[in-house]
Amino acid sequence: MLIGIIGAGISGLTAGRILAKAGHEVIVFEKSRGFGGRICTRHSNKYEGVRFDHGAPYISGDDPLFKAFITELTDKGIAKKWTDTFHFHDGEQLYDKHPNMDKKDRYVCEEGMNSIGKYLSRWVDVRLNTRVIGFTYQGDRRTTKRAWMLNLESFDTFEVDAIVVAAPAVQTYGLIENSIDETMFKTIIKDIDSVLYSPKHALMLTYEGADIPDFSALVVANNPVVNWICNENSKRENNSPNTLALTVHTHAAFSKKHVFDGSVPEIVELEIAQQVRKILGDWAGRYDESQLRLWRYPQPGNYFEKDFVELGEDLKPIALVGDYMRGKTLEHAYISGYKLGHHWAKRFSK
Repeated sequence: MLIGIIGAGISGLTAGRILAKAGHEVIVFEKSRGFGGRICTRHSNKYEGVRFDHGAPYISGDDPLFKAFITELTDKGIAKKWTDTFHFHDGEQLYDKHPNMDKKDRYVCEEGMNSIGKYLSRWVDVRLNTRVIGFTYQGDRRTTKRAWMLNLESFDTFEVDAIVVAAPAVQTYGLIENSIDETMFKTIIKDIDSVLYSPKHALMLTYEGADIPDFSALVVANNPVVNWICNENSKRENNSPNTLALTVHTHAAFSKKHVFDGSVPEIVELEIAQQVRKILGDWAGRYDESQLRLWRYPQPGNYFEKDFVELGEDLKPIALVGDYMRGKTLEHAYISGYKLGHHWAKRFSK
């Protein structure tokens, strides 16, 4: 069976890997230039070897399935233990331990968090920079065509036997709206539309010759802009030793306001940088490189009480997976793809 997966995040790649191992042909269509979704890494434009994990800064897990996956990554040398605690800034003072956060192992990747997506993609054919804008069921009476036709932004089409939509709920809603036959989605489309996301910004900063802070990451409270500062140098030995790299994440309310106002990136960066200087000291305002990224759908605010949604019949299978299934974290995204993959591997066994 030829299975088309829309979205190369952790849920889509996980489902794809399982189905490919079960003997199916799997093609993953990804609209961006890289795979992994929120587990992504950006390189410095100025300093060789400097990386920023500007999406999900680490992985950790409670569910045995995800813990087993983390063990797989560590055994293969892809991931390593990073820290079990974070520093804390209460708006006035820095503390070496968060007062309300239990110790828990967090894991990172030496070569960047996008190493996880690269690893999972080995089993499937990933088509990067390929945006799917809709899909069409080709009819029960077809004789030579496959069940589904994917409609691409390039005006090309691609036929598959089954579809897995592994995109944020907002984008999944748009794909369904653009499908020719919406009948089978009537029972679920309102629920998909009810899943809400809040945006956030990630500001990446470099400081040549700066002292490396002794914190791995800093949870920030009582600040109107910043809620997280990550010391990228604490994650990897091959970050340039003479260059400090920080990744700063913002509060949703701050980002939502600027998205609504249509603020230019320079204004957003300036406001974030001013708060970083306030938190860390005057030196933090003297950075020599910056990159800004807006995450429109970083994490759902609500979710479905199920691991995946399966629609269609045996002749026209389609399923939805993602981090809005059973929870709203990368762990839930992985489990969603994992369970759908094994379910379909059994359902469509060769």
